[in-house]
Parts: sequence; C-alpha cells; structure tokens
Amino acid sequence: MKDPIIIEKSAMILVGIVGSGADVRDIDISSLWQRFTEQEHQIKHVVGEVGYELHIEEDKEPRMHMCLMGFEVSQIDDLPIEYFIKILPPCKYARFTHNFSEGDYGDAFVAAYQWIENSDYKSAYPYDIQAYDERFKGSDDPESMIEILIPIAAKS
Repeated sequence: MKDPIIIEKSAMILVGIVGSGADVRDIDISSLWQRFTEQEHQIKHVVGEVGYELHIEEDKEPRMHMCLMGFEVSQIDDLPIEYFIKILPPCKYARFTHNFSEGDYGDAFVAAYQWIENSDYKSAYPYDIQAYDERFKGSDDPESMIEILIPIAAKS
C-alpha cells in the first residue's frame, strides 16, 4: 500500500444502520450492508454517491465494536426509526487507497495503522472509515478499490 494523502474534512453527518459486538468479528458486516441497501432509498439529502462503513472501538473495557453502514447527509430529516445518526468532528485524515488486487483489506488496515505509528501522527479518535465509491465492484473483484480514512493529529 502506498503512503496516504493527508486531507482535512469538515464535520460529517453519517446516517445508516448499526451492528455491534465485543469485536469486529462478532458483526455480520455482509448482512448489515444487505439490509442497508434494501432500505437506503429512504435516506434524504445524501451527499455524493459514496457508501461509508464507520468502525468505532474505544480502548476500554468492556470491549465494544460498533459498525455503521450509511451515507453522508447534508441534513437530518424524517428517518426510519432503525436508522442511527453519527456526527464526526472536523479533522485531518490519513487517506489510504486499497486495491483488492494487493490482498486482503484486513492486511491493509494493519499496514495503515503501522504507517501512522511510524509517522509524525497519532490516531485522533477511536474510529476509522471505509469509503465505497464507483471504484468498488465487490470484494471478490481484484480491480475493486476502497478508501480507508483514519482521523489523525500531530504527535506532541
């Protein structure tokens, strides 16, 4: 994986469905995406054509991993009851591009966090984002690409 591009993003409002477990392996991510795509037409004020997978896991006990599948919206309006809203703070992100021909995206996350550990940055918040745009053609397609966004701050 190549080095990331450092970008700044304003606050993001994500709307979608959530799954949780003690660990990411406890979440049926494929089923969450399927459920989301069956209902995504109900979300109004969508910004762009990017699907987001937000993973939140704080370093505290008891362990809890939360995963939101959704869209960025410009405003919150008339959502189905099963949808959740998450407002992410404005911050800098290390934006990595992962091409599926380079291997498993689990390995891509390991490489991304190793890059941050060895850089002048640290993780700013306990989450990361996967962005799925028109370059994603399915996890079995080696031509597929996703963006991995990790919020960062300068090391003191």
